[in-house]
Parts: sequence; C-alpha cells; structure tokens
Amino acid sequence: MKMNPWTLSVLLLLAGPLGADPGWHVEYPASFCVVEGSTATIPCSFTHPLVDVKKGGVIVQVKRVAWCPDPLLCHQSTTNVYDSGNVRADSRFLYLGDLVGNCTLKIIKTVKQDAKRYYFRFETNAGGYTGREGVTVTVTNGEDVKVRSSVTDNVVKEGGQVTLTCTSACSFHQLDVHWYRNGHALSETGPALHFSSLTNDETGNYTCSLDSSGQKTSAPWSLLVGEYEGFHRSVHLKVAVVKGVVLAVLFLLMAGVVFAIWSSNKTNQI
Repeated sequence: MKMNPWTLSVLLLLAGPLGADPGWHVEYPASFCVVEGSTATIPCSFTHPLVDVKKGGVIVQVKRVAWCPDPLLCHQSTTNVYDSGNVRADSRFLYLGDLVGNCTLKIIKTVKQDAKRYYFRFETNAGGYTGREGVTVTVTNGEDVKVRSSVTDNVVKEGGQVTLTCTSACSFHQLDVHWYRNGHALSETGPALHFSSLTNDETGNYTCSLDSSGQKTSAPWSLLVGEYEGFHRSVHLKVAVVKGVVLAVLFLLMAGVVFAIWSSNKTNQI
C-alpha cells in the first residue's frame, strides 16, 4: 500500500519513540528461575517500526510469532515450543501476548527438560526479527518452599494485620502460588497473602504451594487470632503457667529421686 509524504509524516509523528527509533527489538529477562512442577510467566515485549520507509511507507503488520529453543531454527514451526502458525492444543507453552508488542510466554507445570535458552521471533510483512539475547530458564526442585510472616509472633490480636509471603530459591515474580488454610485451598493467589483486619476465622495453619497438585508445599505456619485486646497477653500467660507447672513437676521428680538415693545410702550405712 502506497501513501503520500504528508500521511507518512503523520504516522511517523504518532509513532513517537518507535518513529524515532527504526530498529527492531525484543525485551525479556536474561534469566528466569522456575520451580519444577510450577507454572511461570516469562515477561516479554517487542517493538518494530510502524511504517517501512524503504518500502514507500508500507504499514508494518505482524503476521507470525514464535518461541523457540534455537534462534537459527525459529522459522521452522516444527521445532518451536510455540508458533502462531502451528498451535498445539496440548502444549504446556501458552502464549499470553499479542501481535502488537506483548510476547509474554506462560510455561505450565514445568519439568527439568524445560531448562534451556528460549528465543522469541516475530515476522511482519516487512521482514522478521529474533531476539538475539534470549532468556535462560533454570528449573529448581523447589524443596525449600517456605512461608514467612511480616510479624515475628504467631499470635495476633483481632483487627490487626499480617502478610504471609511464599518464598523459595526462585524469585516469585510471575510465578503462580496457591494458598491453603488447614489443608483447604484459598481463593487468593500470588506470592503474598495479606490480612488487613484479622478475625478469629483467619486462625489456622497456612501453607503455600507452587502448583495446584500441592506437591511443592511449604511447612505450615500457624496463625492464632485473639478476640480481644488482652488475648495476646492471656495466651502468653497461659503458656508461662504451663511451662511453670512442667518445671515444678520435673523439680519434684528430681527431688524425689535424690531423696530416694539418699535414703538408700542411709540404710546401707546402718
């Protein structure tokens, strides 16, 4: 499609940074950590000129996008983990992007074999481009999944707030996290679970998992919510009393043993 110089100038002006920078570019992280069995989303974006000046002002339109493990073979759809021209319905690699500038990729239920370097390529009516750097995906076993709390004490009074965070060897940015209370799945997802106004209903053992099957689950973190302001002190007082009773019993038992030994020695001397 041809256009006059005035129309071309308007398009270049509307293009903003793209018009000023005629280069082709793909932006994604150099590396990305994924926990085995989890679902992760790799952020990605791409840019290209809105018009091709060399071709008389042809409007550039993306026709095909692909993710591949080898930049030299990105144009062959059979070798790619995702290809818009050859979509596999059962693929664990889901394209969340579009044909405009978003090339985000989602990997579902990652396995050890997914650990490799991936490249994104897009093709237009004015040519194609592959992100040269690529993104290196590493897969860990996720055995160190833990729940961390914003407060050091497990006992929090009603109306208070606390944030539980799911942590692992991987950064949890763009990772799917599932939360459970007393073994029951919660509707909330994401690396952090925030309570702004606690009630007694929030009392329970909390765990987090990086997959819906619960195979990569953390150790439980116990949260105890009090119903009134003096609850916190009351709980600690009860704990102190119990500890005191236990120590007293132990002391009496030890005293009894010592007395028995003394009596035995006394008898033998007679």
